[in-house]
Amino acid sequence: MDTPFDFVPKKLKTSSLYLAAVQQDGLAIRHVPAALKTPELCLTAVQQDGRALAGVPMKLRTPELCLTAVQQNGVALYYVLPKALRTPELCLAAVKQSGAALEFVPVALRTSELCLAALLNGGSFIAVPEAIRTPEFCIAAVHGNGNALRYMPKKLRTADLCRAAVQENGMALEYVPVELKTPELCLVAIQSFARFRSGMEDADSLPTLGGGEF
Repeated sequence: MDTPFDFVPKKLKTSSLYLAAVQQDGLAIRHVPAALKTPELCLTAVQQDGRALAGVPMKLRTPELCLTAVQQNGVALYYVLPKALRTPELCLAAVKQSGAALEFVPVALRTSELCLAALLNGGSFIAVPEAIRTPEFCIAAVHGNGNALRYMPKKLRTADLCRAAVQENGMALEYVPVELKTPELCLVAIQSFARFRSGMEDADSLPTLGGGEF
């Protein structure tokens, strides 16, 4: 597929043009000739879009540059190579930006703290090592994100866990085993959802400022 870069005259394809391009779209680094991929340009690109790390030459992928990339977009952890650069600190920064980055964290670094940070930020329970999936960990996870119940093995979905989940998010009732859906639990879920909906309606009903007289 052609891009505007294909039609720029050769004499105009300067370092300043490419720098301006990645300032607007970090992924434009894919069009930058290798000889013009300077540390400054690469830093600018990943600051705009962490995924631009994919186009950074290996020799320029420093720990500092990789950290900048995952802080902008946690999923950029996928492009942090060699994997020796995926330190505990870097991986934690990545999952705090995007829980989806958990699947790119080396298994040996998937601690309870890191996995919980990922789950509370939209990460998938599927990527959590079996050894960490304790009742205590699951309770902590649903306290922060009730819908995390969806990814938990049914053998771990106890009455206490399910109650904690629906208290945080009434819609988590969908993932509660039928035999645990008591009238009391269903009421907790309904009340939880009502609080959420009320908050949304209050926000929607706020008056628009400007244009009127007070």
